Amino acid sequence: MLLTKRSAAKRGGATVVEFAAVCTIFCMILFGILEYTLFLYTYDVMQNAAREGTRFAVVNSEDANLVADTEAYVKTLMMGLDQTNTGYSCNVYLSDVNGNNINSTKPVANATTAAFGQPICVQISLTYKPLTPALFFPANSFNMQTMCYMSSEGN
Repeated sequence: MLLTKRSAAKRGGATVVEFAAVCTIFCMILFGILEYTLFLYTYDVMQNAAREGTRFAVVNSEDANLVADTEAYVKTLMMGLDQTNTGYSCNVYLSDVNGNNINSTKPVANATTAAFGQPICVQISLTYKPLTPALFFPANSFNMQTMCYMSSEGN
């Protein structure tokens, strides 16, 4: 008995469709991971800038231009993220032990009038806009905020 070898049916179109489906899912996961790491990087830079800015403020609390100098110092620590993202703001103020601004209760109080041991707070906020399309992140932007407060070492 003679056996004939059957040739497999040609499935070139199916391969292209399967590749397109797998490639799409792979790219979505890859770009999602990259966007998430960029988001975490931005938040980490903000936290570091707030911490170092607060340290700068508590050490130099007797400086007459404390607020402006601290805001300028924090801006250098933001590594350009203050320019690439919208809504950047940096606030330097006297705070209570919970980090709340006490300027509302003492209108003349500012960070330059901090007594020894009184908390000074640096608060940074910005609006993060994702680089990837809205398919991954339904929101067009995220409001990010961080703050740090330490006890004054001057005055």
